[in-house]
Amino acid sequence: MERKKLANSSWLASSEVLKSHFKTGFMLLLLSLQPTIPPALAEDLSPQEIVLNLGKKLSSITSLEANFSQYYYSTDVEEPVAGQGRVFIRRPDRMRWEYSSPEKQIFLLKGKAFWLYFPDDKQLIKKEAEAEFQATEILGLLSGNFNLLDRYEAAASSFPTAQKNIYQIKLTPREPGQYAYLLLEIDRKTYLILKAILFEATGSKLEYHFSQFKLGRKLNDELFELKVPANCEIIEGKLAPDHKKTRDKLLT
Repeated sequence: MERKKLANSSWLASSEVLKSHFKTGFMLLLLSLQPTIPPALAEDLSPQEIVLNLGKKLSSITSLEANFSQYYYSTDVEEPVAGQGRVFIRRPDRMRWEYSSPEKQIFLLKGKAFWLYFPDDKQLIKKEAEAEFQATEILGLLSGNFNLLDRYEAAASSFPTAQKNIYQIKLTPREPGQYAYLLLEIDRKTYLILKAILFEATGSKLEYHFSQFKLGRKLNDELFELKVPANCEIIEGKLAPDHKKTRDKLLT
């Protein structure tokens, strides 16, 4: 099947773009930054303390399930690419992103194994994921395996939202990478990430919304396995640290 090309996106996003540069899967809504200090910081917690508490929360979770919606805005595409589904995380090294729209697809991370499965195309891409890939922003944020303050500078940053009782934080990577900076919306009570916005230096933006969290449930090994039909095309190789093409394919 001939695959349409999306623009450079970022990591896991939606479907018709998910079939070209490597089938892509995560996206963004346009958000304008405001210079004011968010009311969510009125409790006298510094941005660094909030990020430290976020890291402690994520590292304490044994398993996490949530619904997600994704929106990717490219400088080359007028309308955003959107997708949604459910994510399953079992620390320290298991993730499953299961897309229900715009078409069914599964992203699986198990140790160093990185699998992309497209049931409609009967295609499975199997790669070995380097540590740099597994530390990429959204994976690293949700895994709880990384010290966020070692990787980012934290600052208060307010942006439009309909949510209440939240913290809003700006994270700037200490080392140059795919993203110029990230904005996080964090629930004050649970310290779970409700929204993550990733801004590329190119001007493209990727946004994730998370809801319907379930924590600490038993996630069996079978959830992190894939059963594919006998006529499934299997593509194998090694995923280099420069994972841009893989992210682009995830955002088809």
